[in-house]
Amino acid sequence: MNGRMVAIVVLLFLMAGVCYGSEKIVTLATLTDFAPFCFPKENARVTEVETIPPGSDSSQLQGYSWDVVRESFHAMNYSIRLYVVPWERGMHYLAARKVEGIFPANHSVEREKEYAFSKAYVDQVKMVMYVRADSQLTWQGLESLNRLPIGFVRGWSYGKKWEASDLIIKEPTDTIDQGFDLVAKKRLVGVAGYQLPYDYALKKAKRTDSFKIVGHFDTIDEYLMGRKNDQHSLLNLDIFDSGRKRIDENGVFSEIERKWR
Repeated sequence: MNGRMVAIVVLLFLMAGVCYGSEKIVTLATLTDFAPFCFPKENARVTEVETIPPGSDSSQLQGYSWDVVRESFHAMNYSIRLYVVPWERGMHYLAARKVEGIFPANHSVEREKEYAFSKAYVDQVKMVMYVRADSQLTWQGLESLNRLPIGFVRGWSYGKKWEASDLIIKEPTDTIDQGFDLVAKKRLVGVAGYQLPYDYALKKAKRTDSFKIVGHFDTIDEYLMGRKNDQHSLLNLDIFDSGRKRIDENGVFSEIERKWR
């Protein structure tokens, strides 16, 4: 049997999940401070890792993105070993091969050097700029923020337009709430944000009236992301895409959209 045939046989075994009789399972990481896409269930017991077989749900995680990823892999009869951790730790797990994929992730110049992405998106987000409710800033796109200190959550990607704006003074924060705190204290002029998660954070903190959206600067699709030079990781992206197509065709994806939109 030549080398090409061996590679094909190995891939078929992986897709069929019959390698040494093991169950079909994919290991993924995600975060929890990203409502309504990925966020904790109320009063759930927090655990770093759990295994979710087809037909089951996480005991602690909920959200639009999680539903899309879970249903896509379950449609292919895959169990998910799920790590629920801060984003930067999840990225470390991906680089260290502890997990095979992370979601939801958008394209950036730096990520594209090392990582590959599913063809089908997991979710779509609007990128907007928040300022104090009494701000007099006139919005003329990202150029109107030149030489101004603007917050963003450390380790998160805000899209290629944000990356290309090199005249903005970009100040990292640890959390969404910390960014808003610094804007409230006038240490930052504003924060760049994913609209739905940031709106959710303001509503939860009862601070909606204290801030406003001054402008929209990008709309971004987010994906399942895996290692570019790892065939097993790439294979799981293909499996997700196949499952995503199935839930499109059987109406499950439409049900998820109705549930969270």
